[in-house]
Amino acid sequence: MLKHKNKINIIIMESSQIICEGLRHILYQSELDCFVTRIETLDDFLEMLNSHPVDILIANPMQFVNREKDIKKLRRSHPHLAIIGIDFGVMKKKLFHLMDAYFSIYDSVQQILEEIEKIEERALSDNNIFPDDDNLTDREIDVLIKLVNGNSNKEIADTLNISIHTVTTHRKNIAVKTGIKSLSGLTIYAISKKIVSIEDLKF
Repeated sequence: MLKHKNKINIIIMESSQIICEGLRHILYQSELDCFVTRIETLDDFLEMLNSHPVDILIANPMQFVNREKDIKKLRRSHPHLAIIGIDFGVMKKKLFHLMDAYFSIYDSVQQILEEIEKIEERALSDNNIFPDDDNLTDREIDVLIKLVNGNSNKEIADTLNISIHTVTTHRKNIAVKTGIKSLSGLTIYAISKKIVSIEDLKF
């Protein structure tokens, strides 16, 4: 079982009070040290984020329909946030990539808790330690900045006047030196190392 220094702030975004209360009961009866809040809509959640730190969002993915741009912007501006979907058996495949994980409404309590713990472990491994001796070159830093700002390999190559193959090589070197492969992890890394600031990121 995970041991946390601070409470995990979990938001459940679901219009059904019965489902929300069921999940809340599961979480509070578990060994997770968490604080659980209910939000009914994505707009309410986005507004609340301005004043309330959130670690995990457990959401009905149907709220993401036709809101992909908002979710992508959310992921960029809050790289620490993990999103877990609740699959009611009708979730559209195109929504899967917006989430870090999902569980079925028919899963057991243990399966649901294991999914949440896996997400928290992944977040801790991304956030805990960044090497001090990563020694990124100036060009690798240029590529990293473009990368966390959402540029594709081709866009990076065109902007920096290098080949796509060279961009790929720089990305591999960045991953090896930092020990981070995920874009969210690299974004956190770049912010923590003051390579970029949240205000500078282009959404």
